[in-house]
Amino acid sequence: MDQKRRLPQTSKRSGRVLCGLALAVFLLGAAAVPASAETPPDFTELNRQIPGLAQAGEAAEALALARKYVAEARTASGEDSAEYATAVTWLAWMLRREQNYDKAAPLLERALTIRERVFGPDHALVATSLHNLAGVYFDQGREDEANALIVRAETIKAEVDGVGDLEMMPRRIAELSQAGKPGEALDLAQRYVTLTKERYGPDQPPIVPALLELAFLYETQGRIDQAEALLKEGLAIREKAFGENSLESAESLDQLARLYQTNGREDEAEALLKQSLAIRRAALEETDDLVIESLYALAGLYEEQGLRANAEKLYAEAEALQTKRTGEAAFSVEHPSYAVVRVYYATDRKRTGDEDPAEAYGGDRGPLTYGVAEVSIPRDHRMGEVERPSIWRLEWCEDPERFVVLLSLDEKDKKAFFKDVQERVKSSRRKSAFIFVHGYNVAFVDATRRTAQMAYDLGFGGAPVLYSWPSQASYSSYKVDETNAEWSRHDFQNFLKDFAKRSGADDIYLIAHSMGTRVLTGALKELFLEEPKLREKFDEIILAAPDIDADTFSRDIAPKILAGERRATLYASSGDYALMASKSFAGYRRAGDTAGGITLAPGVDTIDASATSTDFVGHSYYADSVSVLGDLRDLIMRKKRAEERKRLSPVEIDAGRYWTFEEEAASP
Repeated sequence: MDQKRRLPQTSKRSGRVLCGLALAVFLLGAAAVPASAETPPDFTELNRQIPGLAQAGEAAEALALARKYVAEARTASGEDSAEYATAVTWLAWMLRREQNYDKAAPLLERALTIRERVFGPDHALVATSLHNLAGVYFDQGREDEANALIVRAETIKAEVDGVGDLEMMPRRIAELSQAGKPGEALDLAQRYVTLTKERYGPDQPPIVPALLELAFLYETQGRIDQAEALLKEGLAIREKAFGENSLESAESLDQLARLYQTNGREDEAEALLKQSLAIRRAALEETDDLVIESLYALAGLYEEQGLRANAEKLYAEAEALQTKRTGEAAFSVEHPSYAVVRVYYATDRKRTGDEDPAEAYGGDRGPLTYGVAEVSIPRDHRMGEVERPSIWRLEWCEDPERFVVLLSLDEKDKKAFFKDVQERVKSSRRKSAFIFVHGYNVAFVDATRRTAQMAYDLGFGGAPVLYSWPSQASYSSYKVDETNAEWSRHDFQNFLKDFAKRSGADDIYLIAHSMGTRVLTGALKELFLEEPKLREKFDEIILAAPDIDADTFSRDIAPKILAGERRATLYASSGDYALMASKSFAGYRRAGDTAGGITLAPGVDTIDASATSTDFVGHSYYADSVSVLGDLRDLIMRKKRAEERKRLSPVEIDAGRYWTFEEEAASP
């Protein structure tokens, strides 16, 4: 290409949007009953205890507790209640873990029927039940029925009424506020909080965004005490879940400090801003965006108080760090309302000839091509999300102020590509890079956006690199993707060899997802046989939801690519329905699926991410979940092994040790 492919400039728009709020499968929908005086107080605790016991290897105790839950829900609410549906779903979850699919299926069919009647056929919880049932149908070999359920669930997600759908509520609240309808906005925000608590439980981290929406409206209407109470509630939830010195808690401290500052309570605001700054300095590199943001916030408060000398000192420190950061960050703040992430890419997709960057590469095979993509990240970006336009606004151009947008592509020859990579790596403090290989059913544009989101959310200072193989970006094209993933191994092997020798990176992290793990591990096996010394070039191999036969991975792959060294991390989940679909094709459990057991191998830290909030089919938790992103940051940015990472808790079984996330409890 002689010129960059750029999107047309869009009109500037303001406002907030929340896209892709996670719908977990078997992992969400706990406490799916509106709170009432008759609901026994221990039901929420049961929702936590059952997965906790199961993941600790106490299956008999967990099963007994699930049966108790069913009996108590029947007595308290009746067999046609939403609470009963949640209870039988938990029982089915336990039976499925024991591979008792014939008993699990009718329970999930019953739960689906109840939720359809109670919530309506197009409710998000109905979609959750559809995915739950599809998973068991896959286990039973009923692929056609399972696929039909998944199609219906995805249709619900795409077409639900905006007012009733959690994903659309923040957008609707903002629209009502901007239209001068504060009463309606407040009613919807209160409903948003209620529904979020029903889905996740009353004290779980995913409800905090809803609390913030309602607090903001209370503040704009002068109801400061109520806003303060909600912000304190959100802070308490995050401190309990993540720890008082966590980055999540620091964010809540900032939000409460802003409320105090704008309402004349400067002393209280100062104490909270100092606490937030201390947390971020302890947890992050000095040039991290959040540290600089905290310095500016505290300086602004001092300026308001007339403490000019204090303010100038902090302003100077922030500006010095910002200047230093310019050469370190993988992204730049070229515009006041969005950042731009430079993603270096290599792909063996065929060019389409389309001038739109989003359509430049299709699903056909092509020669290995190199380039640099520029991707926008909006200033109000929420960690773990790839903000996208909703179906309600398909006629709009993509707006980088609101969404993660592929702005441009600049193809380069190999020499120019590696020259650019070397410059990026050299300018970063740790001389680092990561290479991301996407999975099945992913378009080039989506892989590029995901790479940018990960780099931004991790605060990665080195070169973020995407390797994109010719996936068809179609749910029904699994077999074609499987064939193309195999075909791409040779190209990727050559790319890895070149990258190890020509990038100038001291630290190289390899991250692969789903079917992309086959591309990565297949290439590494051949590469290390050919040049064993190159193994030392790669600091960590991260396999997220690997779509690889579990036994083959443990017996053939891990020993060859690791040689016993502890240099790999495997994230897996029991709620990964894409991998259950894969199992239906292959006949055997996948390494990324913990439903039938945990995949352990020498040199591999296996992390069971079943308890984290994740995407609609439980398959992209590596980049969607704040918990997993935080764990990746500890692994990549701080080089901490599993036993050193505070979010993880060890689980000992006969075959060895694996790790689970402490802060979020699974629920159906």
